[in-house]
Order: sequence, then structure tokens, then C-alpha cells
Amino acid sequence: MGQLFLMLPNTTIYPMSLLHAHFSEIDTQISAFARAIALPIRVFILRMIAENGNCLTKQAVYASNLNAKTINKHIQELRGLGIIKVRNVRAEATYCIDEKLFEQMSVNFSHFFDNNLLLPPMPTGISATAEDGPQTKPDLSHYPHFGAYIKEHRLELNLSQATLAEKIVIDRALLSRIECGKKALNAQQLPLLAKALYLSLDDTQHAFAQLPPPN
Repeated sequence: MGQLFLMLPNTTIYPMSLLHAHFSEIDTQISAFARAIALPIRVFILRMIAENGNCLTKQAVYASNLNAKTINKHIQELRGLGIIKVRNVRAEATYCIDEKLFEQMSVNFSHFFDNNLLLPPMPTGISATAEDGPQTKPDLSHYPHFGAYIKEHRLELNLSQATLAEKIVIDRALLSRIECGKKALNAQQLPLLAKALYLSLDDTQHAFAQLPPPN
């Protein structure tokens, strides 16, 4: 029987046997890292550990406002990937990040995109640079005001008003009024807000400037 080949438009022809054969250690690490940061809750868990000096007790992790079963599910996934380790510190279970493995995964993940970035064909004489046009901004048309923008992203992370208010250093009652469109958020809080909601500061400032002010 002849050998099967896979042919895609505008690509090299590869034997099917070759595509099945070789997954390098780097391929596996890139896949594992992608799984580790695939969901906001996993990024949240890793950030909690990192921000506490790479040493966070099990009790502290489960003391967050997130559902304990949900946290446990994602911690077990991260442990399975080898990124999170468990140590006994003063007879207490403590989570830490395998820094060497995490750094290696991060570098491989970054290099993958640096080396394999696919760019659309460009007209003759035009180079593909960051200055070639404005960056696409998120659609804000369904938000009646900036408070609604905050609320939607807060609920996506399953954060309570009290938790978010503490993170951005304002009173919970004030945050409630902001989310209802009755009060405006002080612009000085935008960096803290962007960090708490895992949003880029640029997008957060854009939404703050573009959405209607409180009634």
C-alpha cells in the first residue's frame, strides 16, 4: 500500500506517518503551559501564590471567596502539570510554584509565538509594523455606563463586591453605586481595577473614557 500524504493549501506536503511520530519535550511543555493559563481562575491561583512569595498555605487558598470545589479542581490540574508543588511548612500544607519549570515553560511558550507568528499577506511596499493602524478595541456598545463594565468583568471572575472593593481600595457601598451607574470611579483607581479584573490598563482606560458618565 502506498504511503499517505497530507497536503494543505500553500503548505509543504508531509507524510502522514511523520505527523504522528514526533512530539518533542518542548511541544509537551508548550501544551502544558497553555493549559495552565487557559482559564482566569488558574491565573488567579498562580498569581496568589506568586504574590505571597511563592509560598501560600492551603488554608489561605481556600479562604478566598471562590467555590472550594472549583479551586480544588484547578489546583489538582496545576499539580498534575507539575507547575504547583505541595510542601509541608511548619506542619502545614503549603502550595508553591516550581519556578524553574514555570520559567522554562514560559520561555518555550514565548519562543513558539515569536518563531511561528503567522502574518497576513501585505501589499507590496508595506511592512507589517505595530504602527500600521489602530489596534482593535473591545466592543463597548452593550454597556450603559462604566459601572456595568466593571460588574460584568467582576462576575466573570466570581468576585464579590466586597472583595473587589478591597482590591481597589474603595468602600463596598461606593462600588455598588458605581456599578449601578450612580457614581463615578476615581480615575486613580483604574490601575488597581485593571489588575484586579485581569484586564489591560489600556483597555480599562479606553472603556472609562468612552462609556457614558453616571446619571
